[in-house]
Amino acid sequence: MQEPAAVQASSPRWYWAVPYVAVTLFALAMLALVWLLQARETAVERDGLARDLQWTEQAIRRAMFGTEEFLGQMARDLAAGSLDYDGFQLSANEHLAANAALTNIAWVGRDQVIRWAAPFDNQDWLAGEALVDAQVQAFQRSALSSRPTYGLPYLRSRGGVVFELHAPVQRRGEFVGVIVAVYSVERMISRLAPDWFAEKYRLAVLDPAGEVLALSSALPAGDALLSQTLALEPPGNGMALQAMALRPGGALARMLPSGVILGLSLIVMWSLWSLRRHVLRRVQVEKERDRLFNLSLDMLCVVDLDGRFRRCNPAFERVLGHDPGRLPGLSLIDFVHPDDVAATLDMLRSLAAGEAVNFENRFRCADGRYKWLVWSINPVREERLVYAVAHDITGRKATEDALRAESAFRKAMEDSVVTGLRAIDLTGRIIYVNSAFCRMIGFDEDELLGAGPPFPYWPPEQREVCERNLAMTLAGQAPRSGFEMRIQRKNGERFDARFYLSPLIDLTGRQTGWMASITDITEPKRVRAALESAHERFEAVLDGLDAAVFVADARTDEILFANLAFKRIHGFDAVGRTVRGVAVPQPERGDYRIDPRNLLPADVPRELFDGELQHPLSGRWYHVREQATRWVDGRVVRMGIATDITDRKQTAEVARQQEERLQRTARLITMGEMASTLAHELNQPLSAIANYCAGSVTRLQAGNAKTEDVLAAMQKASFQAERAGKIIRRVREFVKKSEPRRSAVKITDVLDDAIGFADIDARRTGTRIHTEIEPDLPLVFADRIMIEQVLLNLIRNGFDAMADTPPEQRVLTVRVRGCGDAAIEVAVIDRGHGISEEGRQQLFTPFYTTKTEGMGMGLNICRSIVEFHNGRLLVDANPEGGTIFSFTLPTETASERIARSA
Repeated sequence: MQEPAAVQASSPRWYWAVPYVAVTLFALAMLALVWLLQARETAVERDGLARDLQWTEQAIRRAMFGTEEFLGQMARDLAAGSLDYDGFQLSANEHLAANAALTNIAWVGRDQVIRWAAPFDNQDWLAGEALVDAQVQAFQRSALSSRPTYGLPYLRSRGGVVFELHAPVQRRGEFVGVIVAVYSVERMISRLAPDWFAEKYRLAVLDPAGEVLALSSALPAGDALLSQTLALEPPGNGMALQAMALRPGGALARMLPSGVILGLSLIVMWSLWSLRRHVLRRVQVEKERDRLFNLSLDMLCVVDLDGRFRRCNPAFERVLGHDPGRLPGLSLIDFVHPDDVAATLDMLRSLAAGEAVNFENRFRCADGRYKWLVWSINPVREERLVYAVAHDITGRKATEDALRAESAFRKAMEDSVVTGLRAIDLTGRIIYVNSAFCRMIGFDEDELLGAGPPFPYWPPEQREVCERNLAMTLAGQAPRSGFEMRIQRKNGERFDARFYLSPLIDLTGRQTGWMASITDITEPKRVRAALESAHERFEAVLDGLDAAVFVADARTDEILFANLAFKRIHGFDAVGRTVRGVAVPQPERGDYRIDPRNLLPADVPRELFDGELQHPLSGRWYHVREQATRWVDGRVVRMGIATDITDRKQTAEVARQQEERLQRTARLITMGEMASTLAHELNQPLSAIANYCAGSVTRLQAGNAKTEDVLAAMQKASFQAERAGKIIRRVREFVKKSEPRRSAVKITDVLDDAIGFADIDARRTGTRIHTEIEPDLPLVFADRIMIEQVLLNLIRNGFDAMADTPPEQRVLTVRVRGCGDAAIEVAVIDRGHGISEEGRQQLFTPFYTTKTEGMGMGLNICRSIVEFHNGRLLVDANPEGGTIFSFTLPTETASERIARSA
């Protein structure tokens, strides 16, 4: 079998590139050979040019060195005085005649003025003229260096470029002038260069900037392919000699071989490209045919009339898993499903008769599975071959089976649902009912299909309502929530049903009728009626409560439910408004135990708040409890119960006032007990005042009083008077009647005043008071006099408890320390007899006392005062013997938080 064109076309690209690469390499090799030959010729010419230029430069150098020696000898003769003007003219003219490159020789004095010049008829150098410009620079360099110096080239006034040689004249070590020789650049290259050099090369003299000063013109101008430059030493002032080799023909003759090689190479490559294009055009058709055959998604094959494969495309492997290279020679029938063999053989017989066929069968895959294929086969009888196209329809077959199964499933689902389905056309005739609807009304499907209004399930007494609902349905005005209708069964039994309507749309998007789903709502209506009755009973119970009950959304604060007591408080129905919008006694956000807005249904139920609040408008007090719970629709709500406690608050206020009166009475009793002690305490400052005043009077009467002595006595008397006034003022403030005034105070100041009172009893009983105060304590928010009363009462109780304690152990300790940032603790520790467990349980009971003369109200009043300040009064046994009474007071910061929550 001939190799397919697609295989030939798949040959590597380098196969086509080989001729082009070979021709290119050949051309490059020839060009390189020509270039090497020309480079070798050029190198030989350049070497010859360099040698000739060096020889010429040496000839010019010898001539210039001879002039330097001549000028040096003349300078020595002038210095020795052996050279006069005639001798100068004779020697100079002879040297000028022998050296054609020189134009002038002159003697210039130290004043830069020309003294002698040769030849005498020269117009450029005249005796008496002064040197100018470049001549001065060369003169000065020669004078400074004391040796022959060449000047820079310059253009003479009469034309022509010249440069000068200055030879200094030294007489007994003193500079007296210079001998100047003037060189013509044009003469130097035309007279000093050999004739044969001028015939072969063009010679040029360049200045330091590379500009041409003089150029040989012995030969006509040509293409200068070679040039050589050599510095001219002497004069050594940047001048250089440049020689250029002149070649007849120029660059064109040198480029001709390369051009011929390139031209021939391009002709060969064009011929190769034309040949390749012709070949590619020939295989293009075969390549496209093979590409279509190989890339087709359908299976393409060539089969002979006996049913054997001749050629298969790669789709056989992609679809069926068979290697297309192994199928040729195998029979198509061997792969057909046994159930489809007979039908396939009939199709092959039709092909043998020259008929084109289309058929479906199952074809075996490489893994043993079968796939459905649809075949389209055309025969070519003269070739005894058929050309077949097979398309995989396994997916379509599976889809058809799935659609059939889906239809059966939907039919079973329609028959199994309990919701009735009924469809009517746009005229109102029934076109579909399901079995559930038939069971619901007791009619068969045949009795309902095609029926028009009035339908057999319409009750006669409800006919007008049913006709109105049908008209509303056909007009497309049925509500989205459906409507209720009473219908009857075949046996005459009535029941309530709810109809939900929706348009019936076909596959083209056109409405063909109305679809209704019917649900029996007899039982749901009965249950809803029972729920409504239960709801009414529930509301009756809540409305009978004295407490106000409300339910609000935790996120939006909207009131969802409020009982009658809540409405009585506000005078209107608050449902639908916000809690804060109707001025309900409401805690601040920071007073909640957790922000209810952040609660999720999984976090409830949870208590949010339990406390007392005052109505912002009426001023009445309520005990408010709020709890987060889940509402009937699943969202988180706050359920609040507000109980009016105004009467209880008023009763508590009366009790507090009575307790304050008891406190004042207790202070008066305490004052009475302290009266004798205070009299003794005041006796000392008063006696001191009298003594100081009497002494001062005596000295004044005697006439020997000194001012400073009387002043000191009066100052001491004033101090004692101030001391007595403080004692009296402190007692007065302690016993006077006043309303509680809480403010930020230092507990240490209160402690100092209380200990000041207690010092009188301490000295009387022989008790020492020891204080332990923690530094940097925060301020407390308290009534100074009330806390002072508590401290004084506890301290005096400690004195009484240590009445039987040995004097050396009578130490009362008052300790003050902080309890975090929220409170401080004050403890009064005695070393007395202590309190029994039974007495400790009854210690704060009114009128209970362990003293024979006590009233039993002191500790009870102390506890009331401490609790009024939001603190606690505790009693504990002292491990060292005695009792520890301690109470806590909130700090100013903590009191502000408590006030905001209240």
